[in-house]
Amino acid sequence: MNTDIDEDIFEYLYSHLNPKRLEHSYNVANLAVSLAERNDVNALNAWLAGLLHDCAKSMTDKELIKFLKNRKKKFKYFKEVSIKSPHLLHSFAGEIIAREYFKIKNETVLKAIKNHTLGRENMSILERLIFVADSISHDRKWKYAGTLRELAKEDLNKAFFEVLAEKISYVIRDAGWLCPQTIDTWNWYVSNFKKDS
Repeated sequence: MNTDIDEDIFEYLYSHLNPKRLEHSYNVANLAVSLAERNDVNALNAWLAGLLHDCAKSMTDKELIKFLKNRKKKFKYFKEVSIKSPHLLHSFAGEIIAREYFKIKNETVLKAIKNHTLGRENMSILERLIFVADSISHDRKWKYAGTLRELAKEDLNKAFFEVLAEKISYVIRDAGWLCPQTIDTWNWYVSNFKKDS
């Protein structure tokens, strides 16, 4: 898929991401387009959000914190994330890069970039689509990635629940810190939607 800013995006990603992360971004964009076509979502929006979702991934923890503080961009759990797991801030920084550097104005695309890691309550279809595509793109080799890729083609809602549950389970199994925003996301969805609906 070609857009007017594709060349600028690829140039930016090529100079800021390592080859593995660059490949991942391209794979997420391709899967996002495929899922968009199955879910009546604008394919160009899916492509842009997929390509740019990890555009801030090369920033160090200190750089991420400084980047967001300098722009006075904080969120509900900013302090906790900055202390416990600052690499999670890359999604928030990525949204700013997309907005400021690439002049993307589409709020749906920007929210999909911003929320692809921690999720949020009442996400749009594109947000959930990028959240899922990030975890199950073709470069992902974890145990259930292939199974969930097939599920996502049939039912994005079910795949979203499974990916969210797996993210939470992974952190718990790894004895890691679980961001309250992800807990909020889970609680909102289990309260408002049925996994099998």
